[in-house]
Amino acid sequence: METAPRRAFLVSHTHWDREWYLTRHRFHVDLVAVVDRILDALDDDPAYRHFVLDGQTAVLEDYLATVPERTDRVRALISTGRLSVGPWFILPDEFLVSGEATVRNLRFGARTPAAAGRIQPVGYMPDSFGHVAQLPQILRLAGLDSFIFTRGLGDEAADLGWLFRWAAPDGSEVLAVNQCEGYCNAGGLGFAEIWHAHTRRKVETSRAVERVSALFAAMAGRAGADPALLNNGCDHFPPQQDFGAVMAALAEAFPATEWRHGSFMDFLDAARGELPDQRRPRHAGELLGSRDHPILSGVWSARMYLKQQNERCQTLLTRCFEPAAAGEHFLAGGAWPGGLLQDAWRTLLLNHPHDSICGCSIDAVHLDMETRFAAVRQTAEQWLSRFMDRLAPLFGTTEEHDRSVVVSVLNPLPFRRSEVVDRLLVLQPLGFDLDHLRLVDEQGREVPCEILDRRFVERFWGIDYRRELSCDDQLDQLQVYLDRFGDRILGDESDRDTRDCFVHLRFLAADLPACGHARFFLRDDRKPAPPQPEAPVLVSRSDEGAVLDNGIIAAVLHPDGTIDLGDRRSGRTWSGLNLLEDREDRGDEYDWCPCPTGGQVFSAGCEGKVVILDRGGLKGAAETRFRWSLPRALRPDRLGREDRTVPCDVTVRIELDAGGDRLDVTTWFSNRARDHRLRAWFPTGLETGHVVSDGHFYLNRRPLERPRGDNWAQPAPATWPQQDFSLLDDGSAGLAILNRGLPEFETWAGPDGGAVFALTLLRCVDWLSRDDLPTRNDLNAGPTLFTPGAQCLDAQVFHYALMPFAGDPLAAGIREASERFRTPPLTGQGVAEGGRPGGGSLLEKTDPRTAVTAVTRAEKGGRLLVRLYNQSPASTIERLDLGFAALDALKLGILEDPLPLDRDPAAVVRGGRQIVVPLAPHEIATVAIEPATEEDQ
Repeated sequence: METAPRRAFLVSHTHWDREWYLTRHRFHVDLVAVVDRILDALDDDPAYRHFVLDGQTAVLEDYLATVPERTDRVRALISTGRLSVGPWFILPDEFLVSGEATVRNLRFGARTPAAAGRIQPVGYMPDSFGHVAQLPQILRLAGLDSFIFTRGLGDEAADLGWLFRWAAPDGSEVLAVNQCEGYCNAGGLGFAEIWHAHTRRKVETSRAVERVSALFAAMAGRAGADPALLNNGCDHFPPQQDFGAVMAALAEAFPATEWRHGSFMDFLDAARGELPDQRRPRHAGELLGSRDHPILSGVWSARMYLKQQNERCQTLLTRCFEPAAAGEHFLAGGAWPGGLLQDAWRTLLLNHPHDSICGCSIDAVHLDMETRFAAVRQTAEQWLSRFMDRLAPLFGTTEEHDRSVVVSVLNPLPFRRSEVVDRLLVLQPLGFDLDHLRLVDEQGREVPCEILDRRFVERFWGIDYRRELSCDDQLDQLQVYLDRFGDRILGDESDRDTRDCFVHLRFLAADLPACGHARFFLRDDRKPAPPQPEAPVLVSRSDEGAVLDNGIIAAVLHPDGTIDLGDRRSGRTWSGLNLLEDREDRGDEYDWCPCPTGGQVFSAGCEGKVVILDRGGLKGAAETRFRWSLPRALRPDRLGREDRTVPCDVTVRIELDAGGDRLDVTTWFSNRARDHRLRAWFPTGLETGHVVSDGHFYLNRRPLERPRGDNWAQPAPATWPQQDFSLLDDGSAGLAILNRGLPEFETWAGPDGGAVFALTLLRCVDWLSRDDLPTRNDLNAGPTLFTPGAQCLDAQVFHYALMPFAGDPLAAGIREASERFRTPPLTGQGVAEGGRPGGGSLLEKTDPRTAVTAVTRAEKGGRLLVRLYNQSPASTIERLDLGFAALDALKLGILEDPLPLDRDPAAVVRGGRQIVVPLAPHEIATVAIEPATEEDQ
């Protein structure tokens, strides 16, 4: 046969979705049965040389948790190289989890006990919906030099062939293998339908020959088809039936081909022997094309509540729990909560498989996910609550000590910041002069503060509000009690000596130490009014709505929720921002799809009522509320929207802090409509051909409008994924849109030639998959199952922010602003006695061109571990100032192993308390810092 290769590698495998169209527990029953068959096949037939138990170790842990008596049997097969597992813990959707979560995923995979260190040394990701630009560098830093994948190539595939060098922005390369016709290309050989592999049908070897012949013909159309890779397996597949007969038939049908049953490493070794990596074509950049396989971009907005919960959990672990624990451990000698962190990370990672975090599973699966998210939040928040109690204990040893009320403010971020902070204080009836409360810092300096409200509440009523970390949580819970028990528990001024006084305090926490805390002390005296902040917020009304102005930026909130914004630094103004657009969606959980007749509705002109909530000083806030009539659902023919409408209540709130450089926006939406997509439009008027969006250890620079692929398996979508923010600029000024857990956006050139940014807030459907979507060429992406939970018919809330800037975005501090937006300071109430003085800092970064993604303790050796990366295309040097003396520091791989030989491990200790970290363009660095002992000093 002319198209037959000289060598062909048949790699037997199963791809195991832990949860998808069945729950994890239903699939688990199947998993035990399938792995039993795999072990039997490997043990009983020496000719059955190898099996790949997917690219993840979680399924192995699942199996052995149920049948631990088979652990030795599994380990023996792994140690002899006949069973491959890993390198991942789970197979994620890369774009919907953070870069740091991707690193932890590889670390958990590498630490799988049953594998005993024998992890498959291949970056195997068979079915992820696209791949991030920095993945080659991440893989290389994990000791992996190859990458096997299915989805993501565009028209460049024709020139690249099946094997090519894929380069990260820093120049790191891996040998990439694009699986011809996917990871199931040789699954279920010998059956009329591939899915008959799950049945008792008889194998017909002639069908196996026919299938492989067609596959060889498809491979021959692109370079790199020899040796050939045949993936003998698919979703939840058992080992190939009648394996020996199938192999014999293939050998007879293709006598010129040398057949090998083996591993991915066997194939890669042969391919590299055929042609060295450096002689293969080279490609750089993220893989989001859909030329041969659908990219399924609608998963970026399906079940948006999952994305929001995931963002909250990732932020709690990497931005709060770990830095706080590291500070306590390295500065105060506190115990390291390694077990709690491991358990929280493992639980979170179990929500990151692509069918889970993408929101493209049945409703029951996503209910299970919410339970796991809640477990992560509760673990992190409870530890942090206890930590805040150690900074300032809730009670003194005597009642007199309880009068020394302290507010602790924790800044877990690695840079100094000033923030307006709210806190609900619970003051016992201990004789406070409640009419003259003041707040001072640890140097005795009075700080700007405001008393917004006070209530006299029956003692010991409800929860202990002092343990809450967020004033918003405090106020929300208090309001529940007041709404239901107000008359029973509320008193008045005459009760001040017998009831607790709940005081809503707002103050300016200036110059908070990086990765550290500050304490503020409550005083009662009759001094003049507290000092005023610099750049206070002025709040006023105009004919158009509410105006907030702090001298840096000014905003107008209109009754219909649109916002006008002005930046006094650049002189730029914007109008009509935050225009809500609602459009039909006849798609499924995988993809958005419009109707032939359209059905776009805008919020412009909705009659709302603007209310001023905070009248300025430290903070200004205003909101508008309106009722928006939207089409109830699609028509039965799914070709357009119904004429019947339903009322959806909308609230848009804007907030501006004194001295702040961003405008925070919160939108509440009571969703009663079905089959639709809700977005916020921002017509920027900026003339630019690109958009910059935050990604994994990288700022992606993308074209304003996505190129459309001709004759692709799926037409290229118009949307893009993002992490923390995106920005548009024209070289002199720009606008950044920050978000919390809203990963999808679209950009295009508006009628005035200026860029329009559309942030997806919600996408509502009720089918897992359908086969009648033009946006996917009528291909099914999964089983057609009814998923009414994906309509998200309940109250929704979305958090985002607008930050105008001038000049270079890195110098303007967009990254830092985004981190501040996602990670407000944590606060706690306590007493001075027995607490820890504030002002100390574990770690402070100094270069705006770098970003820190992890401050934690190394698993190996107990060093302080800091992960950071260079955002810029130029080399830079980061100087990390420490709160302790360091003995030495060096760069490691992400698994805490030595770096590859082609990388410089140098990280210089200067003066004992400063680490100098040279960073190449777009380099990711993991720095391990050894504290000096007393003898060393």
